[in-house]
Amino acid sequence: MTSRRQAPLPVRVLLLALMIAPPLAVLVSLPWLSEQADGLVFLLTGIAATVTVVASVLLSILHDRRLDEFERGNARFATQWGGVAGTALVAVLLALPPVRDAIVASVASVVGAADVDQQAVLLAFTLGFAAVAIAQTVSTMALAIGWASWKLRAPRDLA
Repeated sequence: MTSRRQAPLPVRVLLLALMIAPPLAVLVSLPWLSEQADGLVFLLTGIAATVTVVASVLLSILHDRRLDEFERGNARFATQWGGVAGTALVAVLLALPPVRDAIVASVASVVGAADVDQQAVLLAFTLGFAAVAIAQTVSTMALAIGWASWKLRAPRDLA
């Protein structure tokens, strides 16, 4: 039986905390953030998002090192088709009026406005969703090309 390398528990707990704490801090500080300049809000939320994403990628790498081939195949399948299914689900949900109303109501609640421009909110949300879908597609293609290039490179001379 092969031994699997596993990161120490404190490292995994720290990474998990770094995935949860920044978005939670942003949510808790929304009333304060709504009173701040746009530049500061973008800076703080950008830092929170970056810390969350980096910690989740590192935790994923640590988790992947412990997987056997069956579990890796499962992860590949779930990642490939789960992303497609999730993207399609959001597109379908955006077509439903109750979902659109909930998005507008959420935005109105966050900004503290009684009346918000429904078209502007839905357009911004839809464009944001489209940007994420396009970024995922471009990233997938770039990583596929990079991986294939890496695997198909010429062997190095050992002499």
